Amino acid sequence: MKSLKYLYLVLFLFLMSCEDVLNRSPLDKIPEAQVWQDAVMVNAYVTNLYSRFPFFAFEYANWYNWSDEGTQSTGNSNNITTGTVSKSSEAHAFWDYAYIRDCNIFLEKITTADITDGVKKQLEGEVRFIRAYVYFEMMKRYGGVPLVDVVIDPFKPIDAKYIVRAKEEAIADFIDTELTLATNLLSDVITSRGRVNKWTALALQARSNLWAASIGKFSTVELNGLVGITASKANTYYQKASAAASAIINSGKYALYNADLANKTQNYQKIFLVENNSELIFVKPYNGVNIGHSWDAFQGPNQWSVRGGHANPTLDFILRYENIDGTTDQPVFGTSALYNNGAAPFVKKDPRLFATAFFQGDSWATGTIQTYEGLDPSATPTTSAIIRNPTQAFMGVPCAGLDSRSLTKDDLSTNSGFILKKYIDNSAVNIPETQSKTNWIVFRLAEMYLIKAEAEFELGNLNDAVVALNMTRSRAGISLVDQATITRAKVRNERASELAFEELRYWDLRRWRIAHTVLSYRFQGLQIILHHASSKYYFIPFNCESFTRAFKQEHYYNPITSARINNNLKLIENPLY
Repeated sequence: MKSLKYLYLVLFLFLMSCEDVLNRSPLDKIPEAQVWQDAVMVNAYVTNLYSRFPFFAFEYANWYNWSDEGTQSTGNSNNITTGTVSKSSEAHAFWDYAYIRDCNIFLEKITTADITDGVKKQLEGEVRFIRAYVYFEMMKRYGGVPLVDVVIDPFKPIDAKYIVRAKEEAIADFIDTELTLATNLLSDVITSRGRVNKWTALALQARSNLWAASIGKFSTVELNGLVGITASKANTYYQKASAAASAIINSGKYALYNADLANKTQNYQKIFLVENNSELIFVKPYNGVNIGHSWDAFQGPNQWSVRGGHANPTLDFILRYENIDGTTDQPVFGTSALYNNGAAPFVKKDPRLFATAFFQGDSWATGTIQTYEGLDPSATPTTSAIIRNPTQAFMGVPCAGLDSRSLTKDDLSTNSGFILKKYIDNSAVNIPETQSKTNWIVFRLAEMYLIKAEAEFELGNLNDAVVALNMTRSRAGISLVDQATITRAKVRNERASELAFEELRYWDLRRWRIAHTVLSYRFQGLQIILHHASSKYYFIPFNCESFTRAFKQEHYYNPITSARINNNLKLIENPLY
């Protein structure tokens, strides 16, 4: 049963248990003292906090196209990709002090609440986790932000320290301290993957400390520490990240998903579709009824979806996957290279690639994926002869596929020649908008291995890094590394392959401070052409976006924005805005 049902049950019980009270009092006025003397009401308060949690999941607009992973069928021109983020035009904003205030109220009141100590400890741990997560999301965007950890009385003078930006390092340390407190309060029992436990808090501690370590190692301190972290602290954060990840790994509470070892691609695909599998630490639960999303409707292939084909992996993303055997050769494209099928150029690639992107000719639902965008009727491949009309046929063969770039409606086409496959529900077709029920994964065990691998590599502990990195590589079925072959590039590329399209890549490029080189680029796609005479395919690289992307130095931090500064003149804008 979906963990979400538990949350709805809490709300239902809350309303039922308050029936007499609500009949005697105004519906919108429950005395505050009464809330903190009733376990059901206290649980309902926490349920409300969960309902506002910043999952940034399937519904979060276009995050999958901010990085080098993908483009979008409608063009992908926005202020992130064009480099026009400014103090009057922010992107992926998150600045929610109303939410923090509600967490602070809970943490102030829970100490005297008339509920059992066990419940009190668990709920306090959950809310400390939530507050830490909120601050982490803000630190990722802005660096140092005002650190408010008490309930502020708006009718009294406000201490200046609560309205100025704290140093980024202070925010990182606050998050770490909060999560240490949370792990000591929370249960270590795995019940619902949609509810916080000790291991969830450790997962965030691993991720947030890895972030802080990267900022310390790869960025510079500016604005007297409002952005940037002291370089000498980097190793301390790497050690904390590795320790938190190791605690989860060594607990034995979770295991890498390996239910289908005979088929590496299918095994990887199922991680994201099999509910509550052994790898999942924390998820956003959906049931497709009370709460659902539109991932299948917007991302699935045109033939089996309501809208279809929005997110399109780039050719650059496809080629980044390693060859299974460790070789470095890449496919040959052009009219001189004919292939038997649409996936043949990539046959040597990591099996995870084929669970992440659809390829021409893939079996799916009631047929096959048809992303070829043109038919070449000439005896010898000739690009000038290609027919791209999706309504035309040549000797009974359609001149363009039903999932292809040649379709005239943007919503139903692919701008790169590829369609995203990850998280697409293979058990249903034409799922209406808002009715998908696949859970969004926030933390899973594979990321913990990759955090440990990265942290230990940066600390110079190559043996520990090798062991951790080979866990996901072994499961994927690709060549393993050793102390002689492990490199920073290997560590980062393994993370990119294992965690593709999980809303992490864009932020990784930012924390490594390489976004200005990786993302300032004209990304490519692949035209897939059916050569009729040979019944084979050839492939032509092309620019899949109409512009060259731009990522500027100032974009490693979001702007505080003119609006926020006008509302609080004590705030200082981030560098270069």
